[in-house]
Amino acid sequence: MFKKTLAGMCVLLISLAACQSPDDAKAEQTNVQETSATADTTKREPRPKPEYYSFKGLEKKRVYICMDPSEDIFHQKHDCPVLISCASTFRNLSLPRAVEAFGRYNCETCSADLAYVFDEDAVRMETGLGN
Repeated sequence: MFKKTLAGMCVLLISLAACQSPDDAKAEQTNVQETSATADTTKREPRPKPEYYSFKGLEKKRVYICMDPSEDIFHQKHDCPVLISCASTFRNLSLPRAVEAFGRYNCETCSADLAYVFDEDAVRMETGLGN
């Protein structure tokens, strides 16, 4: 009796699948493609490379960056929610290299405590360019 019920359910599922209109499937696929295209065009341009920065005492500090060309921030934590959402690969490198070679700023989620690296007044005082 179990075999007859199982066979009947299989026939029912196959007949339901056969009743699906191919036009509906194409319409759904088109909608998905349009949504993806819209998401890709809304990428923002990265900020220009920072002009003022100082790494005094942080020369060996390691950070993570997303290799997506639209990204312009570095992360202290490998499990930062912003970094995890990276659609590309990410790299671990020194803080000076992340800023100087890749033009990255600090992530407000996991690296807010490193914002002082870009403090223009502190950099000017340290380099002797201040008043």
